[in-house]
Amino acid sequence: MKYRAALIGCGNIGSLYAEDPLIKGIYTHAEAYVVCENVELVALCDVNKENLLKCAERWNVSSVYSNVEKLLAEQHPEIVSLCTPDKTHADLLDIILKTPGVRAVLAEKPLALDSGSAERLVHLAKKQDVILAVNYSRRYSTGHIQLKKIIQSGEIGSIQSVSGFYTKGLFHNGTHWLDLARWLIGEIKSVQGFNINNANPTDPTLNAWLKFENGAEGFLYGLDAEAFSLFEMDIMGTKGRIRLIDSGHRVEFFEVAKSSYYSGYKTIQKTHEQEGELGNTLLHAVNDLVTCLELKLQPQCSGADALVALNIATAIVKSAQSGKPFTLKENMKEDVA
Repeated sequence: MKYRAALIGCGNIGSLYAEDPLIKGIYTHAEAYVVCENVELVALCDVNKENLLKCAERWNVSSVYSNVEKLLAEQHPEIVSLCTPDKTHADLLDIILKTPGVRAVLAEKPLALDSGSAERLVHLAKKQDVILAVNYSRRYSTGHIQLKKIIQSGEIGSIQSVSGFYTKGLFHNGTHWLDLARWLIGEIKSVQGFNINNANPTDPTLNAWLKFENGAEGFLYGLDAEAFSLFEMDIMGTKGRIRLIDSGHRVEFFEVAKSSYYSGYKTIQKTHEQEGELGNTLLHAVNDLVTCLELKLQPQCSGADALVALNIATAIVKSAQSGKPFTLKENMKEDVA
């Protein structure tokens, strides 16, 4: 069976990244649908006419729209990708989820810009019996899935610290980091946020202290996106260390070894590095969505997962505003599952 898919938003992640000669692999929703043998990309929508027509020509899609409701009414897609700007996600998802015939949605992050809207959308998807997936892409990376297995196996021992860097907004890119941390390490128990200068009031880039349920602590540093783009994570265990660098495109592994400089001391020494395997995550996400439709499963990154990441980010903002630590509600995901 082939599922009818529609793409809403024909910008970078929707289609344009496919034109970047430096990008290797499938990095756009449009290409993922075209390549997936179980899906047919039948319609596109964007208010930017240039991007819309460019996308239509590249992927040979004849049905193009500037209005989401009209597309949904005329094309009857079973799968919808939402790749529009962050501030539009909540309103458009509400329309999509209420549309008869839509069976699955693959949304870009964040699910919404506030926890209340996101929680309402997760409950709406459940009520409408629509599979809601969110593209926290590293969950769909074969390299990162293997990395999770290594951590869970105890190869680097008990996790002591998880720290890192991000740019471009706590909700926009920060939730990528927070989702990855809780997926790899476990639930985050409490947080404290710290304001930085010139914070964006809609999506501030804050520093944050984190406490995990397993006892590990960490610190997330927000940096200036005007200077450069950065996404890194450093996981310190009792037996070794794993560093995700270059946005997770490269992963470095370290182990405990005898010091080369001081007798009787142990240190951490790099053993090897490998590719993070981020190249085809969107194709994996689309394939996962198809599997979920056929077998009635939950996606590798669900709307409930995205809500937890958003709740953590919201707690960091509230903590920064109050100047006090914030304890997260227990079992947040189970409340909306």
